[in-house]
Amino acid sequence: MWQSILKLLGLGSKSGPAPSLPSSPSASKPNSMKEPTTASKPEKKTYRETKVTTPNKSSKSIKPLAIVLHHSGGSYAGGVSWIKNPASKVSYHCLIARDGRRTVFGDDTNRMWHAGISSYKGKKDANSWSIGVSFEGDSYQEPLSEDMIKSAIEYIKPRMEKWGIGLDMVLDHRIVSAPRKNDLNPEEYRKFITRLKKEVK
Repeated sequence: MWQSILKLLGLGSKSGPAPSLPSSPSASKPNSMKEPTTASKPEKKTYRETKVTTPNKSSKSIKPLAIVLHHSGGSYAGGVSWIKNPASKVSYHCLIARDGRRTVFGDDTNRMWHAGISSYKGKKDANSWSIGVSFEGDSYQEPLSEDMIKSAIEYIKPRMEKWGIGLDMVLDHRIVSAPRKNDLNPEEYRKFITRLKKEVK
């Protein structure tokens, strides 16, 4: 058929070779040319989170209005063991290790035993309206590590969004239980709030 068409158009002879069909645009690309690929963004680091039950919580539910930061004063493993012990009568919603690992002991709406005798702006009993988050160790002896800060923000930020908790209601034990308690170290508290402020709108 091609020979007949070419003969009619005067573009070839009966004995001449039939022209090759034009190749598709994709087939005409040199093999060395590849479609550009978009480099995937590295995923945000997620710190390992373990859930552990504790008897040290009240049966009543709460609606969180604030987050209260603490330091445990001891090691991470020791803190987990102590919170699981009914004799301690102590618990947080979350305990954070220096390497960023977290242990969660209760849901946001559980009334945990972290603040004790406390008040803020005339509102007493912080256990009944706050989420308790503790860092391993003593913030006066050792500053918060980068992993601690990142892990705490990873845990706290979605809870601020869920419960409508503003930056002004991320407090610490020193604020709600002064002068009875002094954690966190004021310098470490300010450092953490400065970092958190960059992450929340």
